[in-house]
Amino acid sequence: MKRSLALGLCVSLLAMPVMATEKDTLKARQDRLSNELKESKNAQAETDAELEVTEAERDAVKTEIHVVDDRLNDLSEQIAIQQHEVDTARGELETTRQQLSVQEKYLEDQKELLNERLRVLQVHEDTSYLQVIFESRSFGDFVTRVMTARTIAEQDRELIHNYMSEMERLESLESTQRTQLSFIKQKERELVITKQDLDRTAEKKRDLLVELNEQVEQLELEKMTRSEEQAVMAEQNRIISEQLEAIAIAEREAAEAAERAKQEAEKRVAEERARAEAEARESESEVKEAPEVTVPPETPTNVSTSNGFVRPVSGYVSSPFGPRNNPLTGVSEVHKGIDLVNASGTPIVASAPGVVIKAAPATGYGNVVFVSHVMNGEVWTTVYAHLNAITVGAGQQVAAGQTVGTLGNTGWSTGPHLHFELHRGKWAPGQPNAIDPAPYIGY
Repeated sequence: MKRSLALGLCVSLLAMPVMATEKDTLKARQDRLSNELKESKNAQAETDAELEVTEAERDAVKTEIHVVDDRLNDLSEQIAIQQHEVDTARGELETTRQQLSVQEKYLEDQKELLNERLRVLQVHEDTSYLQVIFESRSFGDFVTRVMTARTIAEQDRELIHNYMSEMERLESLESTQRTQLSFIKQKERELVITKQDLDRTAEKKRDLLVELNEQVEQLELEKMTRSEEQAVMAEQNRIISEQLEAIAIAEREAAEAAERAKQEAEKRVAEERARAEAEARESESEVKEAPEVTVPPETPTNVSTSNGFVRPVSGYVSSPFGPRNNPLTGVSEVHKGIDLVNASGTPIVASAPGVVIKAAPATGYGNVVFVSHVMNGEVWTTVYAHLNAITVGAGQQVAAGQTVGTLGNTGWSTGPHLHFELHRGKWAPGQPNAIDPAPYIGY
């Protein structure tokens, strides 16, 4: 009886340091997790601020593009008007040229007539009015000859005057129309050059808008990822808090049991000593000493759950853990899990006992389940992605082999399969704690 009580006290006292060690480990992890959660929130605040600035810049560029487009529309209309004016001016110039050609032919004929008359005058340049008078047969004939000569001279002068005036008019008209056409064409060229400059500006603005849209999309994706990351870390923090509370309760119970065992042992020792003293008084010839209670050194056995994992689904591995080219983008990357191929709708089971920390759609993963496990005082996380359906909820306790969803093709996936990840520790963006799960599930 003495040995059993002493042994029970010893086991209780030795169990307390074991729990204390596990508590210290969990507390350290909780502190790191809290710091990382704080850093993630600070990073998200910076992302939110950058996203706000980028969206404002994008909206400003959109406004500028609208202004440039309106200006381009106005220029297009002005250019169309100028082109119409150019066509009209060209038509008028062509009409003037045709008129000038006709007039030149007419004037050429008149020039021939004038030349003929000049030749006549030159031939008879010595003929005087006296000759005309003397050659007249009568006074009436004389008057007629004088009037005829005077009329011919006046007509010749008028013909020369009209010839010069019409030529000057047509040449002046042609010069004016050419100048006007040149001015209109110059204005058209200036409008075209302005439009080309605006086209280049608009193209740059649109390129900038595409770039800003990509930045906004990337920042929104980062914001979404940060939110998911914080949700996972908060759930892991909650689970560790529950584990610390359970350890604290176990420590209190162990301390109380140790105190009770100590009191019982002291009571037993006192009773044994009292009996020994009574026996000593009864027998003077035989002196007996009260036996001392000794505690043999024994090492307790620390009972823990198995560190093994079961396969979440049967099937062949289409993409192992490690370097590969992304099947969607073709870009080189490190695959942070393994892809197990099976029929769509095949049940997916938890690889180990644990607590569901996320069960919802997530960026890239599609429908995904995160499960946190504590095995031998160590935190593990498993991820089950691209699920067709989810059958568990966040905060739910699951056993190894319990169905958490069905195999599918959601998220960034090229066909029905399970993307399975194993993390030695918590899940974090970039999967820094991911390890090859194949050896743990028998592949």
